[in-house]
Amino acid sequence: MMSTLRAVICDVLLCFCHPLEADDNWPQPAGPNGNWQVEGDPAVRWSVTRGENIRWRTPMPEAGMSGVTVWGNRLFVTTHVPIETLEEKDSVTDIIGFCLDTDSGKLLWQVTLPGSAFISLAGGFTDGTVFAPITDGEHVWFFNRCGAMGCYDMNGRQVWLREWTPRFKHNNRQAEPYLVGNTILYVEVADKELGARVQKWAAPGVKAKSTDVPEGVDEKAVWTYLHGIDKRTGEVLWRENVGTVIHNTPVVGTLPDGRIAVSHARGGPHQPFEKPFGHSLTSLASGEEGRTLWSTDLRGYDPSFASHWNSKYVFGFRRGHHIVLDTATGTLLRDQPLYTGATVWKWNARNNDWSRQSNVAVKAGKGHPNTNQANIVIGDWHWFLSHNVHYLGRVHVETGEVEYLELPAQLMADEHSREHDVWLWGQGHDSNLPHNAAGFAVGDHGQTGTGWGHISAASPTRVGRYLFLPVVTGTVYVIDMTVESLSPEALVAVNDLGPGGETWTLATVTFAGNRLFAHTMKEIICIESPAESGSQTQQGD
Repeated sequence: MMSTLRAVICDVLLCFCHPLEADDNWPQPAGPNGNWQVEGDPAVRWSVTRGENIRWRTPMPEAGMSGVTVWGNRLFVTTHVPIETLEEKDSVTDIIGFCLDTDSGKLLWQVTLPGSAFISLAGGFTDGTVFAPITDGEHVWFFNRCGAMGCYDMNGRQVWLREWTPRFKHNNRQAEPYLVGNTILYVEVADKELGARVQKWAAPGVKAKSTDVPEGVDEKAVWTYLHGIDKRTGEVLWRENVGTVIHNTPVVGTLPDGRIAVSHARGGPHQPFEKPFGHSLTSLASGEEGRTLWSTDLRGYDPSFASHWNSKYVFGFRRGHHIVLDTATGTLLRDQPLYTGATVWKWNARNNDWSRQSNVAVKAGKGHPNTNQANIVIGDWHWFLSHNVHYLGRVHVETGEVEYLELPAQLMADEHSREHDVWLWGQGHDSNLPHNAAGFAVGDHGQTGTGWGHISAASPTRVGRYLFLPVVTGTVYVIDMTVESLSPEALVAVNDLGPGGETWTLATVTFAGNRLFAHTMKEIICIESPAESGSQTQQGD
């Protein structure tokens, strides 16, 4: 499957004019293979607090949450336009797209994308910078969730800018855009004029009286759908037929016959318009773009996750269960319980060690078992950060075997030595207070939470044998997936993206050129193995 998908990515999915060198590029939010997975030999231990295995750090003028996109010696990322007072936090609209030098972190150029629907800066679920840029090596596309997308050449010259007022019924995280051939996949409202009338906020900090379908309007006109956007012009080429809720992360892949398709879903909290709740597979093949291959109704579905799939199965979570659908037909094949009969490695504070428990009940979630968007399917295992407890979970997609490993809730890194790092268990630091570059306390869910549960987290990333799982506090867990069972032996390291209690991130860790890249509220970070990084941390401009 991986080799097939890789061939599709190289030949069709991204339609690169140059041969794709996976080691040098992370060209879109989901990476070069479209599934947040690449091969490589990454650094697995680092510390921003100590400058350990850090190649460079470049300060950013304002908070942002997009992942870092890389093409060779160019790096792309977004932040909001800096606020001047804390009161402006709840009414930001415009973002900045940046291009940095990959080797040094030096700023090369920047552009501004205006927005029209205001939003709260560094929210726990979204802001205007929630989507990572896309590049094909000749152009880069930046996305402002507040109502704009733009195309620029590699020197920052604008090719086109598309603007609209987005529907804003509720917050969304990771309906991340994809580049498929010459088409950008993007989730947006069908009728832009009618959708603009549905706004969550009447004024900054003041909720609107209603976010219902406007009177006299066909509700499907204000549904959100996957759209196909021409990357060369910004024009809408097509729209799928069944709807996609903004809480869901669609995932692109290939069918057994080689056709490209996208897995996407409807459902979730806050009375979404798109119905019936369920999961769909939609064709992206030439000549049938947007055609529904199948759509399965799933009562009570809350698809606040990435809709991973392969040539055999489509995966999801419903209430306390893992579901497996047939890729060919959408038939529900398995409904696997996640809260009973589990194997758990639980931390025992008295013994200062883990203890193994078998065939136990685990209430890993509330409405759904996973922290929003923090899931990934690798081989026969579906991995996820739990919702209610600080457990990394995985379920075997064939047998339904369920394993959990308790992880520390937060890392408080020592300034001098890894041996003196403090792992906090069960709850985070009681005085977490991240600040932006201007010193304002922004970053929802960063003050009171640990980045697990009711928050739209970053997607995990697999690089070679290792799984990287960042959470909002800047704590990053590194897991060795080659171990036979999910036990403490799988936990390779717990690393930091900055001082404990002061760091905030909702960005996926990306990998290109044998380096990892991270984006926190204050800076972009390049992480490199000891053989490459040298002893001194560089500061970008």
